[in-house]
Amino acid sequence: RFAVKFVFFVTCEANKLEVEAHVPIVVYQIKDKAHQIPSYTNNAFVIFKNYVPFHSCPDNVYSVPLGCNKNIVGLDVQLMADRNIDLFFVGSEDNRKDFFTWARKEYLLGFKAQNILIERSVEIQYNVYAHNIAQTKIALCPGGISCDTYRIYEAMRAGCVVIVPRQAPAWYNHGWPLIELDDWCELKPIADSLLRDHKKLQEISNQTRAWWEEKCSEDAVALYMARELSLNLMKLDL
Repeated sequence: RFAVKFVFFVTCEANKLEVEAHVPIVVYQIKDKAHQIPSYTNNAFVIFKNYVPFHSCPDNVYSVPLGCNKNIVGLDVQLMADRNIDLFFVGSEDNRKDFFTWARKEYLLGFKAQNILIERSVEIQYNVYAHNIAQTKIALCPGGISCDTYRIYEAMRAGCVVIVPRQAPAWYNHGWPLIELDDWCELKPIADSLLRDHKKLQEISNQTRAWWEEKCSEDAVALYMARELSLNLMKLDL
């Protein structure tokens, strides 16, 4: 239905739209870690974009979840009691100086966690990462250039308890079961409390996986985009 009514265009650009058409243009803008509002909003029928803009958007701009790295496969969701990594993060130090300053070894020794895996790594082995996230109870997801990151959605898909820096408000994160921090020094009492309460860990795991399926999965985002296109289509009676 939509294919004959629109031109669909995927772009990384926020400042120019290199396409012209005689039918409405639907843009999917990706990789904009600056969280910008595209400058071509007047030239597009609808714009879907990752990385929620920091400022109020025109009515035709819709934010969608970033989703998962295509190289990180989703494995079977494990019960919390069967997982063997208490706290997990592996990634580069770029734009994460504050996080790694906090995550120094002598500070982590004070945690109740028995198995902490926090490592600096420029290159990630995708299969190892997928296995580790599936075995993780509490996934730490510090931002890099942006506060949003693939790790958030990979950890949600795996049913981890996910801890993130404060996020830009969006329809898909309003009321979600993730724990948002203003500073990583807030983590220790939260993590210690959760790791002592196995029932609470499992409860949040179930809520997180359900939120992923209903709001942030590929199928959920496709349904959201189709619904918004349909509503805008009805407004124009196209």
